[in-house]
Amino acid sequence: MSKRISLWFSAPLLGILAFHMICESMVIPVLVPTLVEASSAAHDMLPGFSDSARKLAYGFVLSVYPVALFFCAPIIGSLSDSIGRKAVLIATLCGAVLGCAAQGLAMEFLSVWLLALGRVAVGVTAGVDGTIQAALLERCSGKNQKNFYLGATLLAMSLGLMLGPAFAALFIDESASAFTWSLPFFITAALFALAAFALSFSMPGSARVAKSELSRMDWFGGLRDIVLLAKSKRSRTLVSIFCLNQVGAGAFFAAVPLVLESKSGFSAREIAAFLSVEGVFSGAVFAFFGPMLLRRASAPKALVASLAVGVATVALPLVSENYWAMWAIPPMQAGGFALSYFVTLAIFSESAPEGRRGWVLSVLSSLWGLTMGVGLALCGLLAGLADEFCIAVCLALCAASLALSARARASI
Repeated sequence: MSKRISLWFSAPLLGILAFHMICESMVIPVLVPTLVEASSAAHDMLPGFSDSARKLAYGFVLSVYPVALFFCAPIIGSLSDSIGRKAVLIATLCGAVLGCAAQGLAMEFLSVWLLALGRVAVGVTAGVDGTIQAALLERCSGKNQKNFYLGATLLAMSLGLMLGPAFAALFIDESASAFTWSLPFFITAALFALAAFALSFSMPGSARVAKSELSRMDWFGGLRDIVLLAKSKRSRTLVSIFCLNQVGAGAFFAAVPLVLESKSGFSAREIAAFLSVEGVFSGAVFAFFGPMLLRRASAPKALVASLAVGVATVALPLVSENYWAMWAIPPMQAGGFALSYFVTLAIFSESAPEGRRGWVLSVLSSLWGLTMGVGLALCGLLAGLADEFCIAVCLALCAASLALSARARASI
C-alpha cells in the first residue's frame, strides 16, 4: 500500500510552485497596456518608441525569466542532491522575494531594465521547481503514486498560471496611479516570504550548510551534465521533440495576447481572463486527464496525440480572428502543450535513477527555460514584422515536433 504524504509537508512545496507561476503569468496582462501599447502617458514604459521596438522589448522582458531558469535549474538541482533540499529551497525563496520587490519598484519608476533584472532574479529561483518535484517523488511508493504527485506539482503550477492573470486583473485600472500596477508584485514578494517561514517548520532537516560542503560543490557540474542526455538516442529524440514544441509554444503563448488585443478586440481585463482560463484547463490536464491517460495508453501514443492537438491550436488564429473562436484556444492549448509537457516529464521521471531525480527533473526544467526563452524572444522579433508571421513560424515548429514524434514513436 502506498504511504500517504503529509499535507503539512506537501502544501508549502506545492504553494511555492503556484507562487512562481502567479509571479510569471501576471506579467503579460500588466505589460500589454504599459509596454506594448501604453494605455496612457502616465503608464508608458517606453515613451517615444516605435511599435516594433516595443514588441522587441516585450519579448526580451518575457524571455529573461526562462533563460535565467535554463542556466540555474541544473545547478540548483545538483546542489539540492548534494547538500539537501531544505537549504536550497530557503535560499531560493529569499531570492524570489528580492526579485518580486524589484519588479514592483520597476513599475513604480517605469523602468524596463529594473523589471528585467527582477525577472532574472525570479527566473533564477524558479529553477527550484525540479527540486520540489524530486522532494515529493522521493516519498512516493509505486508508479501510480508518483504520477499522482507529479500531476499535483503540475496542477499547482497551472493553478498559479490561472490565478496570476486574475490576480493582476484585480488591480488593472488604466486611469489609476502606478502603485496599482506595482502592488501585485509586492504582494507576491510577501507570499514567498510566508512560504519560506512555513517551510522552515514543515520540512525536516537543517537550512544551514557548512562552508566545507559548499567548497566541495561542483557548481557548474549540473549545467555541464546536460550533455549526458546526448549519449542516449532515446533521450536525444525526446529532447529534440520537446525543444521544437516548446520553442513554438513559447512564441505562441506570447503572440496570442497581441492578436487578442489588436485583431480580436480583447481588453486588458479580457486578456487576463483568457490567460486564467488557460490555467484552468491546464490544471485539469495535470490533475486528472494526464494521469488518467497514462494509465490507459502508452506514453508514446499520448505524446503524439497531444502534439497533434498542439498543431491544431496554433493553426486556429491563422484561420479565424473571431472573438468567440479565440476562446477555443485555452482548452486546445491545454490538450496540446500542457499534456505533451506532462507526458514528457513522466517519461523522464520514470527513467531517472533514485539518487539523480532532482538533477533529471531540473535538467528538464532547464530545457523548458531555454526553449521558452527562445520562443518568447522569437515572438518579440517576429511580431515586430507581423503577428501572423510569428504564429506561422510557431506552426512550422510544432508541426516539425509532431512529425519527429510520429516517426520515432516506437523508440521513445
